[in-house]
Amino acid sequence: MYDYLIYGGLVVTGSTIVRADVAVRDGRIEHIAPEIDRSSSAKHFDATGKLVLPGVIDVHSHPVYEDRIGNTSIAAAFGGVTHTIHYAYVKPGQPVIDTLKRFQDEGLADSVVDFSLHAGFFDAPNQVPLIPEMFKMGITSGKLFMTYAKLKWMSDDYWLMAAADILAKEGGLLMVHAENGLATDYLEDKYLKEGKSIMDVFLDTRPDLLEAEAINRATRIAQVAGCPIYIVHNTAALNLDVIRRIRGEGYRMYTETCPQYLCLNDEVYARFGARAKVGPPIRRETDRLALWEGLKDGSIDTIASDHAAKSKQPDDDFFQAPFGAPQVETSLTVCYDEGVNKGRIPVTRLVKVMSENPARIFGLYPHKGTVQVGSDADIVVFDPHLRHKITDETQKTKAGYTLYHDREVLGKPVFSMQRGRELLRDGEIVARPGCAKFYPTRAGQVDIDALV
Repeated sequence: MYDYLIYGGLVVTGSTIVRADVAVRDGRIEHIAPEIDRSSSAKHFDATGKLVLPGVIDVHSHPVYEDRIGNTSIAAAFGGVTHTIHYAYVKPGQPVIDTLKRFQDEGLADSVVDFSLHAGFFDAPNQVPLIPEMFKMGITSGKLFMTYAKLKWMSDDYWLMAAADILAKEGGLLMVHAENGLATDYLEDKYLKEGKSIMDVFLDTRPDLLEAEAINRATRIAQVAGCPIYIVHNTAALNLDVIRRIRGEGYRMYTETCPQYLCLNDEVYARFGARAKVGPPIRRETDRLALWEGLKDGSIDTIASDHAAKSKQPDDDFFQAPFGAPQVETSLTVCYDEGVNKGRIPVTRLVKVMSENPARIFGLYPHKGTVQVGSDADIVVFDPHLRHKITDETQKTKAGYTLYHDREVLGKPVFSMQRGRELLRDGEIVARPGCAKFYPTRAGQVDIDALV
């Protein structure tokens, strides 16, 4: 007897679509076949007319604001996510290993989806030398900021080089937020002195040229150290020129974009004001369309949410408002609607960049990221025919809003399971906090050719 049978659906992986039933036993996918006897399982889900997908792996989440790990995981589960990799922020003065352990313990106590961790470094001189210690915890990726100097978050090139050197020796992955922090701070100060509204000149204070410059600089630093690099939240068409050139040299450079850059453009500021302040900024329509082309041709490897649930009102002072917005609950739905429904990418490519590639880059594949025999039964049933409207009122985030408010979309996750146990069913989360597992990563070991 199987523990669970999902029948009648189209099973989608990063390369195939087949009509098949999926049988689960002991938390793993036991059997996939065109038709499996329904009497072989006591529990069933009828996926007829629906897509059977691997659970989304969201590798970019910030559970340190309105949504902590527990609530982030609930919002994620509603959005078809079955595994998150959170940034464990180590703020200045905090002990590195104790802080990472606190994030791990919080996830084990409160999360309803499986998780891993990245280290987020805010005090590089005191934290980067301790990178080898975090590897003992199964944390093999660390992020540095090349911007936010005014917030004292920025790491200079000295510490980028040091982090890349140490991570290379440990066999890990350097992750960077790539913007030229000091140049953007100057531009911001200039426009403030001129009395300009920062919202009106937001893109001018954080120009695409300086994002592309920072990507090139960070990657060349990592290349000198022999360290693979992961560029988070690419926003601009100009970035793609840099990415294609460097990856064309065969360098192990991984690239990510986010739903807000794929599904929104700079018109969002007039509508949502300070709520739309994210970093790097949501750019112009030409950038948005170029990012879809980058996903299609393999220049961009992953879509991740950059979920940062911060409480803001549209009419808050834009300059004083924090960067970030909630995204994880809507990511799969809006990217499916904007990408697959509009013919920009096939559903196989969407699965590749939201499930399979994240699993490969962070060493979780094939346990995670695919629907195949032997993999964890992390499965999402997605109804591509379900038309619905996204509103602030439907969101599970404690931030209480979405940048897709009143947007009508076609397609929605209607069922999911984590390691064979029901996670989402009938519009409700049925898993209990504390049922999640922590998965160590082995980041940055896959060749980029395996991601296309």
